[in-house]
Amino acid sequence: MVGLQSMGGSLQMLPAVGKNGDGRLEVFSVGTDSALWHVWQVNTTGGGWSGWASFGGTGTSFPMVGLNHGGTLDNCLEVLVLGDDIPVHHMYHLWQLSAGGGWSGWTSLGGYISPDPSLGQNQDGRLEVFAIGNDVFSSSNVTHDWQNAAGTTNWSGFNSLGTPPPGLISPQVTENQDGRLEVFGVAPDGSLWHIWQTSPNNGWSGWGSLGQP
Repeated sequence: MVGLQSMGGSLQMLPAVGKNGDGRLEVFSVGTDSALWHVWQVNTTGGGWSGWASFGGTGTSFPMVGLNHGGTLDNCLEVLVLGDDIPVHHMYHLWQLSAGGGWSGWTSLGGYISPDPSLGQNQDGRLEVFAIGNDVFSSSNVTHDWQNAAGTTNWSGFNSLGTPPPGLISPQVTENQDGRLEVFGVAPDGSLWHIWQTSPNNGWSGWGSLGQP
């Protein structure tokens, strides 16, 4: 049995792991210098890793990673992280230019949002990110942004999903068996709230409480 082995690095955020289109794992994390770093398997047999490499930037949340399906970015990894914009955080992303290949530079998705966001993928392959709004006009709303088409660099811009109980934290998204996304968050009183797509890829319910354990 192989014991734990150090992969080095100097990290300050929880890592995120993605799988390249060819099956190679790739790990992303924000370093103590606040830049985004990554390390990856160098072959598809599961053995051997690269050294750490920096994407630069200034991240203030743990990274989120997804694999594009379809479009010009088919089988390309995409990474999103909150920047350090003052007084409010914007979302930034970068993506592989080809499957398993080089990377784009950083691009802003805008938004006025709080840590920590969550990334989901629609049944049709479009990536969609969810977060808490943090501007004076919509504080504590849940906001989301999605790819206009699968595997594209064009995104919709952030839109509100309404305001559940103020103080809802860190919305988390998952996918139902039928492909509908569902978002969960915890209110200050410890109750669990959720909102869900009424059909795969579009349409949302209102917010509902699942009660307090």
